[in-house]
Amino acid sequence: MFKKQGTDALAKLEDWTDTVIAQSATLKGCLKSDGLIRVYGSFEGDIESTGTVIVGKAGKINGNIAGKDVAIAGTVVGNISASGKIEIYQGGRVLGDITASNLKIEDGALFSGQSSMKVLSAETLLLQGPREIDDTKE
Repeated sequence: MFKKQGTDALAKLEDWTDTVIAQSATLKGCLKSDGLIRVYGSFEGDIESTGTVIVGKAGKINGNIAGKDVAIAGTVVGNISASGKIEIYQGGRVLGDITASNLKIEDGALFSGQSSMKVLSAETLLLQGPREIDDTKE
């Protein structure tokens, strides 16, 4: 039934850093990972990853998400923070505040909350300089 695996196969298993919560699973707690997290089931609690967080169509999260990039096709009730981009796909629902460097919301998605953009570096703002306001024009 079980075949002996070579060291190459074991090395590939050790390099695999995906965390998957299947559609039939329901979990509560705090999830932290350095790799990709995919949620297709229900999760109650906070999720934190240095990688990408994906919430599938059937995925439901009641808690905050922090990740490099976050993609939502399911439902999230909580705040989302991404150092990169956040994408909410058609049918996706986010009820909470969003902070990201880049935000994409498709037609048919629902977002109820406030959004703010992260500036990649303070140097970018300094290069632009202050804007002058011309009060003489009406």
